[in-house]
Amino acid sequence: MTIKLFTIPYSGSSAAIYLKWRTLLPENIEVVPLEFPGRGKRFGSKLCDSMEELIDDLVQHIGSQLQGSPYALYGHSLGGLAAFELSVRLLESGQALPVHVFLSGCNPPHLRYGEEQLHKLPDELFLQEIIKLGGTTQELVNHSELMRVFLPIIKADYRIYELYAGNGRSVKLPVDCTVMLGTDDPLMPAENGREWEQYISGSMVIKNLPGGHFFIHDRQDDVIAAIQDALAVHK
Repeated sequence: MTIKLFTIPYSGSSAAIYLKWRTLLPENIEVVPLEFPGRGKRFGSKLCDSMEELIDDLVQHIGSQLQGSPYALYGHSLGGLAAFELSVRLLESGQALPVHVFLSGCNPPHLRYGEEQLHKLPDELFLQEIIKLGGTTQELVNHSELMRVFLPIIKADYRIYELYAGNGRSVKLPVDCTVMLGTDDPLMPAENGREWEQYISGSMVIKNLPGGHFFIHDRQDDVIAAIQDALAVHK
């Protein structure tokens, strides 16, 4: 049985970060990277202004691809929260739920990594802040042509997270879940993993992987192994 694995990118990235997974995961797991508006193949389309608008977009794109097949969701950082909120939306609208949700590099809704409104900072200060997080290099920042394209995208993504108001959630998702966190991630400490139990009524496994916030790349083999283990029961 083939399972579709819908993957959701992190702030400032595109669906392309998951393309390699198609060659790393077994044939029964079909990787389907979801693209946020305004990047990749959807470059030029309007960027989303809020989590609600982003979920509206994801529902539209995922709905046309389900066709009654079992599926799972994987999201990292902002993408992890989007995977959670997408699951909530599907639950509330009575649609088929994923067989598994992977919440990677993200805190649960009631825990924030800070109250700063970074998306409101002047461009230069904003860039220096995101360099500290490790997802953007000074070399990229120095490339003025790339930054003209990249900066509005990542600022829009930060706006989505920083204005996200999901901390009033009382939902319990009846889905199985794997939470992945980096042991050296200053934004989402590994001990926060258990806090997701407030939102999940299915089984939950916590994977604390060596590395910082972008362990998704540094520990790619471990991430792939965790996905295979979780979905093996659905072969």
